[in-house]
Amino acid sequence: MKRLVVKIGSSVLTLENGNPDLGRFKILAKDIANVINNGYQIVIVSSGAIAFGRAIAGKALLPVSIANKQVLSSIGQPLLINAYINHFMPYNKIVSQVLLTHEDFMDRHRYLNARRSMEIMLEKGFIPVVNENDTIAVDEIKVGDNDTLSAMVAAMINADRLFILSDIDAIFDKDPHRFSDAKPIKEITRVDQYKLFGNTKSKYGVGGIKTKLSAAKQLATMGISTTIANGKIENIVTRLVNQFSNGNTELLGTTIVAGRKNVSGTKRWVSLLLKSSGNITIDNGALSAMLKHNSLLAAGIVKVSGTFREGDVVSIMDVNGKEIGRGITNYSATEIDLIKGKRSSQIRHLLGYYKGDEVIHRDNLILTTISETDKIDNNDNE
Repeated sequence: MKRLVVKIGSSVLTLENGNPDLGRFKILAKDIANVINNGYQIVIVSSGAIAFGRAIAGKALLPVSIANKQVLSSIGQPLLINAYINHFMPYNKIVSQVLLTHEDFMDRHRYLNARRSMEIMLEKGFIPVVNENDTIAVDEIKVGDNDTLSAMVAAMINADRLFILSDIDAIFDKDPHRFSDAKPIKEITRVDQYKLFGNTKSKYGVGGIKTKLSAAKQLATMGISTTIANGKIENIVTRLVNQFSNGNTELLGTTIVAGRKNVSGTKRWVSLLLKSSGNITIDNGALSAMLKHNSLLAAGIVKVSGTFREGDVVSIMDVNGKEIGRGITNYSATEIDLIKGKRSSQIRHLLGYYKGDEVIHRDNLILTTISETDKIDNNDNE
């Protein structure tokens, strides 16, 4: 069964004055229910809690500080979920609420539990509505915006596609408000195309074009395509599904094409983390070996930084200091500092024990960036 994540932005769910647009909830519920009835499982990642909170609190509490936004979110979140419950009820669809922070993704056990819970919801035909748990989130455990959260959820449940519904028809090659000859870009398949775009934000949203593209780019490395489209188009979800399932020639929005075949669940988890426990810098020889899907060995490591233990997720950096991948390390930072640049046969002598040749095994390693001039790799069989 096909599985979709639909991210619905604040600009789609609010009126010009910033109040919730309940008419839009009604339209989207009918549209999404129709898609589910046609054999799809759908997770909704929804903004709008602060808008509901503002509608209740009014001028008594303005979203001028993080604390105020958290309070508004706490007021608005139950109203937001209630709006979904009420509008899906006529179609006999049960809505469940899922509130997450980045900490839920960082901890492997919590991550697996959240994934299994959502899979049970989907198997039972329920509609999980996901939002960040803004009321308790602090910088250390905050995802930050629902574009990023939607990508993390899509990777967590191994979705077939992510639809990001906003107030724009597509991504353009230049600002359509300033240039009359601006043209919509139907597909993005090259990494260098990401440089074209600014950071235009919607009036009531947290993210902008860059956050949407960053989320889509992250998913592309995991084999999941993303489409950014106007959420106020009639039957937008149905039309997007038809666009990809039936070979429809009508191309709505902008699709960021998946760069590789689906990767393993462990690799998806490694790639999802916003923060790693430390850095390992490698030489060009090690990078070449990793591009051929080999493990990272001690001989290719030139530097280690941070304090981390065996089993932690670390960033892999090239010699220019750019992050090129993530992986689960088999050795601690202290151990790697002792064996970096050395042959595998020397590890036992240097440490007094031996955990294996691989500092990071290929099964626990994912490359997260590629050359700016390269096409996104379509030949990864992992």
